[in-house]
Amino acid sequence: MKKTLKKLLPEKIKNLIIEYIGNKTINNYFKKSHSKNALLSYILAPFKKDSMSHTNFFEAQAWAKILDELGYNVDIIDYRNSKKIDLSTYDLICGFGDVFQQVFESSYHKNIQTIYYGAGMHVCHQNTTSLQRVKDVYIKKGVWLGKSARFVEKTWTHQTSLVGGIIALGNEVCANSYRKYFDGKVYSLPALFYETQNGENIIRNRQRSSTKHYLWFGSSGLIHKGLDLCLDYFSRNQDVFLHICGPIENEKEFIDVYKKELFDLPNVELHGFIDIDSKEFETILTMCSFIIFPSCSEGGSPSTLTVIGNGGLIPIITKETTIETGHEIWIEGFDYESIDKAIKYSQAFSFEEIKELHYNNLKFVKANHTREIYCEQLKKNIQNILGITNGL
Repeated sequence: MKKTLKKLLPEKIKNLIIEYIGNKTINNYFKKSHSKNALLSYILAPFKKDSMSHTNFFEAQAWAKILDELGYNVDIIDYRNSKKIDLSTYDLICGFGDVFQQVFESSYHKNIQTIYYGAGMHVCHQNTTSLQRVKDVYIKKGVWLGKSARFVEKTWTHQTSLVGGIIALGNEVCANSYRKYFDGKVYSLPALFYETQNGENIIRNRQRSSTKHYLWFGSSGLIHKGLDLCLDYFSRNQDVFLHICGPIENEKEFIDVYKKELFDLPNVELHGFIDIDSKEFETILTMCSFIIFPSCSEGGSPSTLTVIGNGGLIPIITKETTIETGHEIWIEGFDYESIDKAIKYSQAFSFEEIKELHYNNLKFVKANHTREIYCEQLKKNIQNILGITNGL
């Protein structure tokens, strides 16, 4: 709907309509009569429809379900909700967004418990490193491409400084980005992926030629997610091949600057946005042996997990993706030399060794990043922050 509004309406009217939609509240979603009330500040779309377009659909539904299991009536608002909320009715507020500032600037004496959901690394890390990457490209290309960063304009610092606890999506690298600024309880939470393909079959069908093929699989923020670094490398090393999956057409300024690397190279192929439940996704996974993702800040990188969990591709990643399988190849910096070192290392493996790594990576992700594990760990983390040890 937002895309339609953007095309058909003037900016001012569009913003007013989106604000109206965003300020709606879903009251008592499960229609229960618990003795306690919780407010989940996240996104509303998952409570109107199901979708595999992003893992946050499942995440939002899981948060609500677990709060219900813990004995709370659950109200839900959009994290951008700007209207004044009657906080006196709530025992717990969790998620992220505008409401947290209201909580800590209110005069209520009632002890409202609060939990922040960090769906990425701390905003201080994300904004700084993302803009530094934009500066790196400016130094190389002489053009500012700020729209290809992932910059969080509203930092809502209250929610990362004053809450009762933080749950960070990703591994301890993500959790530690919050501990740098927060001395309370911080728990890491493994990101999930959607399994849509038979990974074992894909690995069995993968040919020796796949060892020369690398996949970049991402979304918006092309510089933030290191596509520029990949293009720099593959434009200078045409004995290896790069496949690009994602809606890159949304970043026209980036395309203009990297037009030659994107469209004129024989070893770079654009696939656009790919439905992960499609035959095309299966074909691309079969063609490639590696996923390369030099992102500067992620919350468990579900896109990378989706590729590994459906096809067993060997991850060539930065620590800032905040995932690890025990069978990855690390990219040590955001420069050509670091990409070169990682890819050369990947090319030193035999086909048989690569096949073994495929199975190891597939097995790890399927064992540690399922929806069930996400829910189990999320519930445990919420209970630890709330001090729930035995029962309710």
